[in-house]
Formats: sequence, C-alpha cells, structure tokens
Amino acid sequence: MRMFYRKILTLTFAACAVFFCGCRSMEIQHIPPVENFAVSDGCILLFDVPAAGKMLAYGNADLADCRFPPCSTFKIVSTLMGLDRGILAGLDTRLGYDGTKYEYDTWNRDLTLLEAFRFSCVPYYKKLTGRLDKAYVQDVLERLGYGNRDISVWNRNGHNVFWIESSLMISPREQLAVLKRIFSGKSGFSPSHVALLKECMRYGNIGQVEFYGKTGTGRNHNTNRLEAWCVGFLEYPDGGIVYYAAHKADCRRDIAGGEVRDAVREFISGNGKIFAERGEGENRFRN
Repeated sequence: MRMFYRKILTLTFAACAVFFCGCRSMEIQHIPPVENFAVSDGCILLFDVPAAGKMLAYGNADLADCRFPPCSTFKIVSTLMGLDRGILAGLDTRLGYDGTKYEYDTWNRDLTLLEAFRFSCVPYYKKLTGRLDKAYVQDVLERLGYGNRDISVWNRNGHNVFWIESSLMISPREQLAVLKRIFSGKSGFSPSHVALLKECMRYGNIGQVEFYGKTGTGRNHNTNRLEAWCVGFLEYPDGGIVYYAAHKADCRRDIAGGEVRDAVREFISGNGKIFAERGEGENRFRN
C-alpha cells in the first residue's frame, strides 16, 4: 500500500511540474540526506543563498517549479499593498469586527494588523483586499513576477479569495524570487513598509539566527487533503540572509502550516552549517 501511494504522489507531482512549471533560472544543488530528518515525496525545502549564488533543495527537488495556490503566504504581498495604498497605517491598524463567529477564536475580535498577520486571519485580509483596486493588484503581481499572476476570479461570488485554492498559483522557486525582490529593495514598496512587514513575519530565534516567515494552508481538491507552505528568510548576526520556501503534501493525511514551519525550524537547528558560505552585498537587507 505504501508503494502504491508513493507511485500516486510521483505521478501527481510529475503532472504538476508539466502543467504548472514556473520560470527556471539558477540551477538547484541537492542537499544530501541528513541524519534524523526524513522528508516524503511530497515535501520540498528550497533555499536561496543570494551572495553565494546558490539554490539548495532538500526533499523532492522536482517540486521547485510546481505551482500551488499561495494561500495565506499571499498575506506577505497583500500587507504591503494595504500599507502602500494607505488602507493600513501601521501594525496597530484595525479594520473592524462585525460579530461573526469564526472557526478560530483568535479571529473573533477586532484585530490589529500584527495580530491578523500572525493569526493568519482570513476575514481581515478579505476586507483589506476588498478595498484594493483590481488593476493595482494586477500591476503589483506583474511587477513582482508573482507566479501565474492570475486573479481572474476577482470578486466572483461576492468575495475576494483568489489566493486561496483558486486561480492564483506560485512555485517555491517563484516564492523565493518574490521575497528577494521585496527584501533587497527592488519591489517598488517603501522601505518603511517593508520594515513593518518584516516585523509581522518575525518568528523568533534559532540560536543566534533570526527566523522570519509566513505559513499558508489549503485543500488540494484532487486528494481532498490539506497541504501547506512556510516561506521566509533567516537573518544571521553578520547580516547575511538565506531565503527559504517549503511546501509539504501527503495524500494520506492533512498537513497544516504549523507543521511545515516547525519542520523548517528543526532542519535549520540541526543543519545550519549548510549555509555557512553566505557572503555580503546582495545578501543583506536594504531597508
């Protein structure tokens, strides 16, 4: 039975790579298997070490160019758009609460931007996106090279959730490219707004390394299982940066964003020497 599921996963991801292939650029180097850290066929951890000119993959490297719905990782970009258009004034910005009882208790109040980002509050971001202009959003996605840039379901059925299990798709490699544009000062967004986003993304420390990221979880309607992302970056004491994008799926069970985030944390904790050659220059923030 296990072999059967492995074959199904292999065929699924092969088809995905064919139909949703992103732009290939830097050649990927494979990280050899590491002790006490196993990954399945449906998992990829992709790292970009900009100044060293390296892109490293652990797990199924074939998934680097396979596009998936960004789900809540899109909050990285929608936060910047909200700040840029003046809808959000800062980390304390509240957009109101209408009393609806949501599935997560943390969503059932008038949240600040910082809280909404860290609790991944979909209603907050639906309200934010509803105040943005479609042409502006399309322009931003084009400027960032954000996956397939497809927001064709805008406002369909009266709400904007094009980033959740819908038309917008992005690959792990493309996620890294977007993060690099934002945090190297090449996205067109204000440095002060990027600094606010960075604070939203702060997870804490892994030893002396600062750990930043955003998770995203959505349902694959082919397998009817949840699959998830965690994307972000690591900041070292010397200012060196390593970007990462992790995606995990398993047709036998649901995967949540927190599981992927914890897997990234565990990998970095045990294998930090892989990123020793970081260098400077492009590998530093320009905020």
